[in-house]
Order: sequence, then C-alpha cells, then structure tokens
Amino acid sequence: MELPSDLLERPDLQRALAHGDWSTALTVIVRETGASQAGIAAATGLSQPHISRLLRGEATEPSLRTIRALCDGLGIPRSMAGLKDEEDPTDRRQVLGGLLGVSGMALAGGRAHGLGHHAPDEQLLMMLSANYRWLEQRLASRMLIGPVVAYLNMVRQIQQCAGRTGRTGRRLATVISETAGLTAWLYVDLDDRANARRHYQLAVAQAYDSGHPLLPTYMIASLGHFAVTCGDAIQGLQLVGQARASLPRSAPIIASVWLDSIEAIALAELRDQRALSLLDVAERRLSRAVDDEPVWPWLLRFDEAKLAGYRATAQVKLHRWRAATESFRVATPTAQSPKQRAMLRVEQARAFVAQDQAEHACTLAVDAFDVGHAYGSERVMRAVAAFRADLRHRGGTAVAELDDRLNAVYRHDS
Repeated sequence: MELPSDLLERPDLQRALAHGDWSTALTVIVRETGASQAGIAAATGLSQPHISRLLRGEATEPSLRTIRALCDGLGIPRSMAGLKDEEDPTDRRQVLGGLLGVSGMALAGGRAHGLGHHAPDEQLLMMLSANYRWLEQRLASRMLIGPVVAYLNMVRQIQQCAGRTGRTGRRLATVISETAGLTAWLYVDLDDRANARRHYQLAVAQAYDSGHPLLPTYMIASLGHFAVTCGDAIQGLQLVGQARASLPRSAPIIASVWLDSIEAIALAELRDQRALSLLDVAERRLSRAVDDEPVWPWLLRFDEAKLAGYRATAQVKLHRWRAATESFRVATPTAQSPKQRAMLRVEQARAFVAQDQAEHACTLAVDAFDVGHAYGSERVMRAVAAFRADLRHRGGTAVAELDDRLNAVYRHDS
C-alpha cells in the first residue's frame, strides 16, 4: 500500500507524524484514501486490533517495530516519523538521519509549498548543523568554537532577512536552536559558563519559535543539566520540572528517562537519597524502550550503560562508594565519547580514593587528563585538577605522575 505523494505533503499528516500522533495520522489516511483497518493491518503486518487501538488513541507509545511496520507498509518515509530511512550501526550517522528527519521533514517537497529556491538552502543549513555535531566528538572544542559561532551568526542573519514567522521562519528557528545548543556545549567544554548559559537561553527561545513539540523540552533540560554541573542544583531541578511540564504525551520514552537521570544527579548533588529511587524509575522506563532508536532531538541511544553512568555519578555524590564502583563497571566500557569517558573516569577515581585505593584512582585521573589535554577540554582538565586538590598531601608514584601532568599545563613548552 503506497500513500499518494500529495497526501504525504499535507501539513496535518506531517505534523501528526512528527509528534508521534498515530491516531491523527491514521485518521487522515483512512479518511483520504478510504483504506479499512483490515487493509492497513494487511499492508503493515500488524493485527487489526492493534490498528484499532492506534486509531482510537489508546496505544500512545508504539514500539519502534510498530512504527517501522506502519511506515514501510504504508509507504511513509521513516524520516517523517523521526527514524532513520536506512539502518546504520554508527551512532553518529543518526545525527544526520534524525535531524534531517523530524526537524527537516517539511523540507521534503518544499517547492510544492511555495518555498522556491529557499528549500535547498535550508536543507544545506540543516546538514551543516548535523555535521558540526558529528565533528564535536572528534575535534577539540577550541578548534570548533570559532566556525560554529560564525555559522550560528550567519543563520541568525538569514532568519532576520527571511522573518521569524511562517514555515521558513520555524525551520530556521529549529536550525538556530540546535546550533545554539551545540555552541553552548562547546563553551561548557571550554569552561566559559557565561557564554554557555547565554547560548542555552538562545537555544530555548528559538526552540519555542520552531514549533517543534520536543525541542523546547530538550533545550530546557539541557540548560537544567548545565545548571546542575555548575553546582546550581536547585535551579537545575526547577528547569527539569519546567521541561517535564512541556513534554507532550507522544514523547519517546527516552525523553522521560533522560529527565529522570538529570533530576537524579541534581538530587544527589543536594545529598537527597531520592535520587536512587528516581534512577530505579528511569531503569523501569528504559526496559520498555529497549529496542527504540533515538528520536530527534535525542541523537544517541540511551541504554543501560549510559544510565549506569548517571547512577554511578549519583552514588559518588551520595558517598555510596562500593555501589558506585559496580555501576562504573557497567558504564565505562561503552561511554559514548572520549570526553564523556574521561569525566566518568574522574568520578570513578573519587570512588576508589574513598576505598583507600589512591594509586589506582590517580592512574584513572591521569588517563582522564590525557584525554582532556588531547581534546583541549578545559572541563575535563579542571575536573581532574579538582580531584587532585581533594587528595591534599597524599604521595605515591601515580600521584606524582598526576602532578606532573597538571604542572605541565603551566609550563610554557606544554
């Protein structure tokens, strides 16, 4: 069963697919094509009762397998529903697939909607933003910050010329929000908190202008996570609460798992034992989304290993050292990027020091520092320096090696 191209270009169907509102999407399809529930079931390989529940809005969180079956059986590009059009085991390729999928879905057939020559330009802007995200994992932040800031300023100028209203304005707001969020993250890595906060605020404002149902939640929560890492746990909790309030019913499970994890870290920062209970809730949620792919703006999988990293960090803050050590064993082998692994190493080192294993702890800290130095990550290097300061006057071979690394930062030949 193939849906006609003019139906796929209808804004109400595109909007429903982007929101994960399969009740509305299937209602439009049935009304416009005359397809029966039995016909849709036969085309997709799903049961008729399942199709009926989706139509009635009773199944509000269809599994990844169900969404794939609906898209493939009805001839809907998977990207319109926030999935990749092709399977790809490389996580970072999902950035381009997801970003061009959900946020850029309306660009497909842009000429038919009167965008004229602007549509290819917007597609190119979206692709550039995605590629900068990909490069962030592989290049030092100090190398990227200049080009990314210049790119952000360029897109904002384009928005000023095109206007902030209408379909084009919303798409440009999506690009600006995504790019401002990346810029903020680069400033976080460079330990420039004022610029990081300013760009996160821009990302939130543009997310609202984009009209995307999930982007405001993502950017508000990102700002909240930043607040927590700056030691402003109370403000972080308030922002996470605001993000939850804006989360639509159709949001993927990963969104709630991520919010639970950020809130748990904030609670742990305040020495609140409820952090562990909240992580248990996140774990139960995650078990229901075990086969799900990321839905933009979430770009990477949120799996058990990643959740274990949040749990380990919370346990360290709550001084549950042995439990943290066990959680780190699950988390560290699959941490998603070198800088993320390095930050986990620092937290892991704190757990080992508390268990009288200072030499092993300093070995981990040296490894973390080397990654931070190689990637020019001030965030990582300052975390290692703070760890060393807490050791005070301990001695040992690994401690001396760590001191040598830290002292090298201040040598003119480093």
